[in-house]
Amino acid sequence: MIYVGAAALALLLAEDSESKASLRVVKCDESKMIDVFVKPNFGTIINFPVKPDNVILGGQKQFGIEYIKNDVALTALTSSSNTNLFVYLQGRRCGFRLITSVIQQDNLIQVRDPEDAKMKVQFK
Repeated sequence: MIYVGAAALALLLAEDSESKASLRVVKCDESKMIDVFVKPNFGTIINFPVKPDNVILGGQKQFGIEYIKNDVALTALTSSSNTNLFVYLQGRRCGFRLITSVIQQDNLIQVRDPEDAKMKVQFK
């Protein structure tokens, strides 16, 4: 009985932390894949600083995808959907690993360019 109570408490705490963590900011790094957790029957938005030039979804029958200006909206089509997604932005490539999860969920992901954080100095 104690184990059941502890498991229920852990599940409630996980759900509570999910609702508070609805926005995540990530850096587009061409050498790394970014994990994106999509809850079944819910949508996840990936927001980019500019409108994507091209998008390649690995498993066409695993996720639904829509494009709205600078956003890519994703929906898991099955409870076990997993695939990759590549988004091309002005000559750069951002890679994502799409994972269906009932425990962890990304509602909104803002993608930022790591080059934006660097100061640009002009030399004369």
